[in-house]
Amino acid sequence: MNFSIKALIMILLFAPWFSTGAEDTVSARHFVKAGENIFRISLRYIVPMDSLKNWNQLDQNFTVTIGRQLFVAGRNDVTIKDKPSLNSGIIASEDADSLLNVADSVSIAQGQTEYLPFYSEPNPVSRSLTVSETLQYYYGRSNILFRIILVLNLFFILSVVILLIIISFRRIRKGFDDLKRLKCQEHYPNYIAAWLYQENTGKLPDSLEKELKDRVYRDVFTSELLALHANLTGESAEKLVALFHFAGLKKYSILKVQHSSWHVKAKGFRELAQMKIVDGNNLIYNYLNSDSPILQIEAQLAWIQLNPGDPLRFLDDPDIRLTEWALLNTHHSLKKIDPTPDFGRWLQLTNKSVTLFAIKMSGIFKQFKNIELIIQRLQDPDTDIRTEAILALGKMEALFAGSFLIQMFSSEEQLNKSAIIQSLTMIADVINIPFFEEVLINENEPGLRIMAAKGLVSMKNQGIERLDFCYLDAGPVLKNIIIHAKDERI
Repeated sequence: MNFSIKALIMILLFAPWFSTGAEDTVSARHFVKAGENIFRISLRYIVPMDSLKNWNQLDQNFTVTIGRQLFVAGRNDVTIKDKPSLNSGIIASEDADSLLNVADSVSIAQGQTEYLPFYSEPNPVSRSLTVSETLQYYYGRSNILFRIILVLNLFFILSVVILLIIISFRRIRKGFDDLKRLKCQEHYPNYIAAWLYQENTGKLPDSLEKELKDRVYRDVFTSELLALHANLTGESAEKLVALFHFAGLKKYSILKVQHSSWHVKAKGFRELAQMKIVDGNNLIYNYLNSDSPILQIEAQLAWIQLNPGDPLRFLDDPDIRLTEWALLNTHHSLKKIDPTPDFGRWLQLTNKSVTLFAIKMSGIFKQFKNIELIIQRLQDPDTDIRTEAILALGKMEALFAGSFLIQMFSSEEQLNKSAIIQSLTMIADVINIPFFEEVLINENEPGLRIMAAKGLVSMKNQGIERLDFCYLDAGPVLKNIIIHAKDERI
């Protein structure tokens, strides 16, 4: 019951939206005005042209004159009482909505009745209508739902056409760009090689200057130049840098850094760094702590190469973040810088990522002057920092640090216990043999016991003797561990 009431209410509320949308009128007569014809009048009153023709005795061309009175079908205004003749001056019509389902009827001179269907057969005039007039006719007769569907269809068709045009244009342009690349890839390498090995006046040929104004030619020339420069050093590399500036490519590299796309920015960073364009330092600095990991790494690497005097100055920023990938790339860049920065400058910072980086680099570059500071970080509450400090002491083979590592072994978790054994193995001090032996016999974790056994093997004769001695009274598990550690194939 409730559902029926709700359904009825919905029908009453939304019924007006699905009406025909025709113009309401209370007039059964229409006086022809200038510019009007039977077609436009039929649209206005939603009456078939054939009905208007028969009601008003029009000729085959539906000719009407200005000021003529025509009988038309109104809406909710005329009720059929009789079937009058065409000459009586009275219209026989029904409600316009009813005309969609019933026939109009009129009397002709012979007393016969002719039934005119609402949808008339095509006539010469209707067949000669333009496309826009036809669309207007049917659009005016449709309800709002049909109009919405029609508009959406037109929108989607238009969208598809525009999309096809864009795709076609892009493909055609790409084809032209590919032809340009093939053309210039043949002679640009030869020109760059000639610049390297021949005397040059510092001026480009007019033809090349003209070509470099084109984006495609410029990109190919820049790529070829950078690829060759990456494999050269010394005077040859400096000549290519000079060519880069003579060609006016510097401004385009700066524009790339200012581009909205991240991959174009990253390309700009590489070009600025490789061609030593220090003018881009201010632009690079803004991305040293970018939210994009790729842009951050590229900016940091470019900064290091452009500022050899103080390449890691950006680490002073307390908000700077360093990822593992950034650490790897930074390490590779620092190998090309002489002298290597003193990483002790950042060993006591509260910035965890920077501290980890400074500890790792101190160990890799064996900065022995920082051993004391690294030993202090063995007591750090952060497990990661303690782990990195343990490994750094091993890389530096700090003999006197072994006692500190042995003291902290029992209180550490397994990860750091492994790091301690690994570092003591790298230190390779015979004074650590008792420690390795104790771990081998008393430790429960098989992995740690194997590492301790290998640590004894690394001590050469003295270590191997202790292993052989332990083997005499060892159980099956310990014997397998010792055999495994002494196996040179593993």
